[in-house]
Amino acid sequence: MNIEESSGIDRREGTRVPFMVVEIQGEHSNKIFLAQSENVSKGGLFFSSPESMKIGDRVPIEFILPDNKTVFRCMSEVMWKKTVDKSGFASEGVGIRFVDLDEEKKQIISDWIDHEEEKELGH
Repeated sequence: MNIEESSGIDRREGTRVPFMVVEIQGEHSNKIFLAQSENVSKGGLFFSSPESMKIGDRVPIEFILPDNKTVFRCMSEVMWKKTVDKSGFASEGVGIRFVDLDEEKKQIISDWIDHEEEKELGH
């Protein structure tokens, strides 16, 4: 794994749970893109991007948690990025923060994370 750009400071807020989002839909440079997420927290998420993005780019996104019917739509901001090499195929991964996701939706994500952690621990 090769870090391309980063602030060097881990500023993550809260617990992250790895999962695959069925679909993240976003718009960058007037193009719609689809991506899969590798993890999520109530403050943001990480996904492999088919589009090259810069730190500070603002991107509108939409996603649904795997076992939830709630649609999450918000503006996001690219906070960091890295090159990910999987089986000889390099792609760009970006860490984004949710800019304008309301507290009710953040709580839904937080509750989902708690539920997933309980499943992993066998409770």
